[in-house]
Amino acid sequence: MAPVISKMMVLGLAASASAFSPMAPEASTTALFNGPVLGAGGMADTRDPDAVVHEDPRKSISDAPSFEEYLKQRAGGGGDAAAAPAAAAPVAAAAAPVAAAAPASGGTVVASLQSLQGPGMVWGAEGVEQGKEESELKGYDNFDKFYNALQATGVAAELAAGGPYTIFAPTNSALEAYEQLKGPIDATVVKMQIVPGKMASSEVRGDLTSLAGPLSYRYAVRKHFLNDAIIGEKSFGPYPDFPVDVECSDGVIHAVGMAFALY
Repeated sequence: MAPVISKMMVLGLAASASAFSPMAPEASTTALFNGPVLGAGGMADTRDPDAVVHEDPRKSISDAPSFEEYLKQRAGGGGDAAAAPAAAAPVAAAAAPVAAAAPASGGTVVASLQSLQGPGMVWGAEGVEQGKEESELKGYDNFDKFYNALQATGVAAELAAGGPYTIFAPTNSALEAYEQLKGPIDATVVKMQIVPGKMASSEVRGDLTSLAGPLSYRYAVRKHFLNDAIIGEKSFGPYPDFPVDVECSDGVIHAVGMAFALY
């Protein structure tokens, strides 16, 4: 009996000792992870792919809608005709009071800015304190400040003598932001928004030259930017977007949400 107990004590001591023995270090690597590589066949090739036109239609990839466009499709504000009719019916009734942005009626680019309706604005967080829904329509971001600036700086008179022009009209809130960050709006700021010649929004695909200097183009996140302002920007929900391709007698107007001089 004693030998058996002795063996058990030896085994117990060996097991307890192994619990305090140093662990073997795990293998480590100094390889750096530089992120997914496009074209390697991994998930990076299936996430947010760029549009591709292939000779085999089955391999072509069409432009996917932006998040704003996706929300509008769901809300019945535009997009694919395949949207379910049952879901679209109540949304259409809720959006009935919202009028679409009316294009200018053939007047000059300057005169058209007086009546042109801007994008819809929602209340956001500040509306909660006033008993409003965050997504409820607050009003329209129009172009009064830009129209007044055209008149005050004398640029309107210069435009009357020629044309055609492409006007990238900043909204009221865009010019308010410029005044807060940069100061008063002068003729140079106004002329930065004006490009000689008539150009559709779909033709803005490269750098341009305004009456006050160069404008830088870039394409990112499926959007077209000019001096960091989105061309064809979408508003939130079912409300009117930033108007573009507004035909005028002496040019065309595209609304933007940022003054080019901020770039």
